[in-house]
Amino acid sequence: MRAMYTCSSLYMCGTRDSIRVAMSKLCTFLRHFGVVACIIQFCILLPFLCRTLPFSTYYGVTSGRINFQQRAKMLNEDRVKHANLYFKNMMASESYRHYHSIGNGTHMYLAVAVVTVRRSGVKRVNESMGYVLQTAAGIDSFARSRNFINRTFVFICNVDSQPHKHEEARFLEPYLPFTKRYGSSSFSVKDIQLPHSDLTYDEKMHKNTREKETFDYSYCLKVAESFHPEYVLMVEDDAVPHTDLSSVLEYSLDNHLVDKSKGTPVKKKFAFLKLYYPEKWQGFAFELPRVLELISIGCVGGGVSLLFGLMVRSSKTKLTHWTMCQYFVIGVIIFMLTAELVCRQNILELRRLSKYLYQFRQAPGCCTPAMLYPRAIVEPLTTYLTSLPSPQHTDLAIYDFVIQTQTPAYQLEPNLFHHIGMHSSLGTGDKDAEHFVSTFKIK
Repeated sequence: MRAMYTCSSLYMCGTRDSIRVAMSKLCTFLRHFGVVACIIQFCILLPFLCRTLPFSTYYGVTSGRINFQQRAKMLNEDRVKHANLYFKNMMASESYRHYHSIGNGTHMYLAVAVVTVRRSGVKRVNESMGYVLQTAAGIDSFARSRNFINRTFVFICNVDSQPHKHEEARFLEPYLPFTKRYGSSSFSVKDIQLPHSDLTYDEKMHKNTREKETFDYSYCLKVAESFHPEYVLMVEDDAVPHTDLSSVLEYSLDNHLVDKSKGTPVKKKFAFLKLYYPEKWQGFAFELPRVLELISIGCVGGGVSLLFGLMVRSSKTKLTHWTMCQYFVIGVIIFMLTAELVCRQNILELRRLSKYLYQFRQAPGCCTPAMLYPRAIVEPLTTYLTSLPSPQHTDLAIYDFVIQTQTPAYQLEPNLFHHIGMHSSLGTGDKDAEHFVSTFKIK
């Protein structure tokens, strides 16, 4: 019996020693967890996943052999073919009747103006870029979506000083309603008079292209407002809607821009809702909201790392406060570095999983490719834009109006429009082609 007891004791001691050895190895692994995780994350996983993600750090390293100019041109040509096929399959007479009935109706929810002008420049004077064709196809598809059909009026606002030379706009005339600032219209448009002047928009002479651009924008706004819709959506001819535009815009208008706290829904007063902001400026920056966003991502990482540590520990092993802090800090560092390397633009794309995840925030000043306005703001805004003592960029002038009137303005992230205008309408040449190589289709 004594011999058996001795053997049993030795066995139990050996088992305890084995457990101690195993736990010692586990602790050693956990000490090196941060190093191992970083090597896997930053040297293997991220380089593989981010090799095709624009704006990511890894994409910048691996994209040296890509001809962005050629790729952007190829993608644009594919979209032009798709847009041409879209209108080829459309019956012009049916489209005319559809929009004619909406334009003559008693209640219009949304009026969409596609502002267009010829692209002129040294490199591509005679080459059609197909921008307005792509935009019109996307907007028409949006207007016929389940959420907006039969209450959305779309028209092409041709502000070219020689509208008969704008071939892309002329191609669209049988399919969509149109108005020309310096010509005729397919629907009844009164001669819109300039504020504080006896002149109409087509009689106004401009000092430079910057002033003309602002007056063009004001003219299209006024035409859209003349239909008395609840909202006006201004779309420049190089902005193609995202496939989520219909559902996200409807949700935002019914929830973010409506006050339901008093029982009866009341529309909030606002200047505009920006639906596009340049991706190159959507990254992390030394701005309080962006810094807090990055810290939040780090805190999520710290929580995940701490949870992992609790899961792998032995039931007899107790994590000290110091060890728990180490796990948390390691997770924070890994997640924040990952976010910086992947870049905020690509992280924002995860919000497209649901319309409830889109970020609603205060709007910055820049850029007007896609802007939604409440009808009430159109008259004071256009009066302000056409009364400026000296010409300004249209987007900056609109933002100055917001500041002076102290009217809130908002933005949705990620963008609900794709910007395709690599070649500027102001004749300033091509923009950086790297920002125009994203792959998407016109629905």
